[in-house]
Amino acid sequence: MGARFPTKGETMFRRALRVTASSLVALSLVAGAAGCGMSLTATELTAGIKPAEAASLEVGEGSQAYDFALDLLRQSVDDENVLVSPLSALSALAMAENGASGETLAQMEQVAGMGADELTDLLQAYGALADDSPLSLANSIWLRDSDGLSVEDAFLEACGGHLGSQVFSAPFDGSTVNDVNTWVSEKTHEMIPQMLDEIPDSAQVLLVNALAFEGDWEEPFEEAMVAPDTFTCEDGTRRDVTMMRSTELDYLEGELATGFIKPYAGYDYAFVGLLPAEGVSVRELLEGLDGDALRSLLTPVEGIVAEIGLPQFTASYEAELSDALQALGMTDAFDPELADFSRMGRGEEGPLFISDVLQKTFVDVNEEGTRAAAATVVTMGEGTAAPPEPQTIREVILDRPFVYLIVDLRADMPVFIGTAMDVG
Repeated sequence: MGARFPTKGETMFRRALRVTASSLVALSLVAGAAGCGMSLTATELTAGIKPAEAASLEVGEGSQAYDFALDLLRQSVDDENVLVSPLSALSALAMAENGASGETLAQMEQVAGMGADELTDLLQAYGALADDSPLSLANSIWLRDSDGLSVEDAFLEACGGHLGSQVFSAPFDGSTVNDVNTWVSEKTHEMIPQMLDEIPDSAQVLLVNALAFEGDWEEPFEEAMVAPDTFTCEDGTRRDVTMMRSTELDYLEGELATGFIKPYAGYDYAFVGLLPAEGVSVRELLEGLDGDALRSLLTPVEGIVAEIGLPQFTASYEAELSDALQALGMTDAFDPELADFSRMGRGEEGPLFISDVLQKTFVDVNEEGTRAAAATVVTMGEGTAAPPEPQTIREVILDRPFVYLIVDLRADMPVFIGTAMDVG
């Protein structure tokens, strides 16, 4: 059973706060021998790439991303706060997949949960849907200005025509670091002002995805409903927090968790809070769900409203995700002898492969609003209807570790998913 998210008419007592979220995914590709509105100095090469016509996005089509969202979060979760953007990660993978072949491509498709063409079409259609919404998406490809780098025209046309990727030629020196950081800062509304400190000498190509979300709640939290409270971590540590309370129409319940849906203005996006059942840890909740089970959990229970508590919190997260992606089955892409990115191109020293994946995220939920940001760099190294009258009220107070999402209600697309293990 899939999620049945609320329609525009299915909301009451909505109160809000300012929400801002952004995400960046960058892929840096480097040659390796098999067996071993902005002021930029870079030269843009996008002019010759014609945009392809986008297909219409089917209702709920983005739900294919729930398994990937859970897989990525499960591989990252620990005792700290974690926030990932499956949409941003898939956007980065889509660019890489357009340059991959053979078993490398097959493994990447398996991890993404759909074929490369299907993923590209989905993201192209979703990009058109996101126009004039609180969500903005941007892709770019940065090529080292080198006679030794050969990049396939078909790869650039696929990424540029279908995924809207800007293409730049750059020397990959300090000026390129500044250019990439300027591009990222502009595309993430200055929430990620600096992504790179340097570019490895072996880097040949950078694939960058930037995602930014800014939206108000449909109705604000009332000042009188914001008060001190206590948050209890899984180890029993107690934290003083500021809890924001409201009544929400959409109550969620399953064997492992209860929760609520709180939409943003316009009802296109919503915040979802999931509180594990008593005696169930966050990790056990995530291990007990697959994509279908999560979507089923996100279907509101008819006739029940939720009295909710959402704590103000700030958290940052950093992790190297190479092991996570390989654990999910994307192994050849990291192996200089097995990686096949031949449809993308070739460096002077040999083929391209992935060496590491670094992700950084930040979230801040407070009385004024919420800001969230994520940045991921993948480096390819050189190796060589009106609802019924409510009948029941249930409390869902997020005063202990919980899981949360930001979801596009139209496409049923998980944009962000994270865990709040400590909000002190």
